[in-house]
Amino acid sequence: MYRLLAIDLDGTLLTPQRIITSRTYAALRQAVAGGVKLVIASGQTLDVLRAVCANLPLNVPQIIYNGAIIADIQSGTALYEQLVPDEHILSTLALLRRMHLHRVYHTHKRVYVDEGTPNARNWYHPPVPPAIEVPEVESLYPQPCIKLVGVGNAATLREKREELERMLAGQLYVTQASRHLLEFLHPEVSKGHALATLVRILKVRPEEVAAIGDNHNDIGMLQFAGLGIAMGNAHDEVKAVADHVTTSNAEEGVALAIEEKILPFLPR
Repeated sequence: MYRLLAIDLDGTLLTPQRIITSRTYAALRQAVAGGVKLVIASGQTLDVLRAVCANLPLNVPQIIYNGAIIADIQSGTALYEQLVPDEHILSTLALLRRMHLHRVYHTHKRVYVDEGTPNARNWYHPPVPPAIEVPEVESLYPQPCIKLVGVGNAATLREKREELERMLAGQLYVTQASRHLLEFLHPEVSKGHALATLVRILKVRPEEVAAIGDNHNDIGMLQFAGLGIAMGNAHDEVKAVADHVTTSNAEEGVALAIEEKILPFLPR
């Protein structure tokens, strides 16, 4: 039996229309009723998680900011937190500019973006506060930074990620959260590391964990889990490390995976 289920949000739990289907809600509620601990492991903020997942039976602390924070979704209290090291903030922002990427600076209170960042005004919708455009995100320093983000062209971003991984090796964790977003975090941060930390807190064995995801930032948690499930819409590099591939987020892949791999093994 799997005692903990960790699920990515964008591209996984959410459909392309950014909703959770009734079939998926039903599968998740049945799993939790059967004793499964439900964790959303997302690159998103706590505000987004609270808004989008308000009707989910989230019964344990949640993983946000790609693993930089593990928090109680009700109180907002952080059980674990790793911020971007101060000494790497300005140099990384300068590097992103040289690589022609728009920059994003996440603080504990708000998200700040370079003026002219594509589509930034549509990233968040009420009740989530909008991103704040500023002439230069460097002006936020030395405010504590949860993560930095580079926004770029999907056609070239994976190649740029690989270059940045080499350039920042040992300094920051570099990951791709979507086709357009690269994220830069404390070197010890990842969804996989956060999931390992949460499992220790909850006294669950790795082999009792199932995880579902679709992008580069999900690879660590799929590898850590006893059962790693890639979405049908996942990139090939994610499918390559998965134990199982379900259907896409447009085809209720999360619901199908739970129905096939989790629910049949719950106590009767």
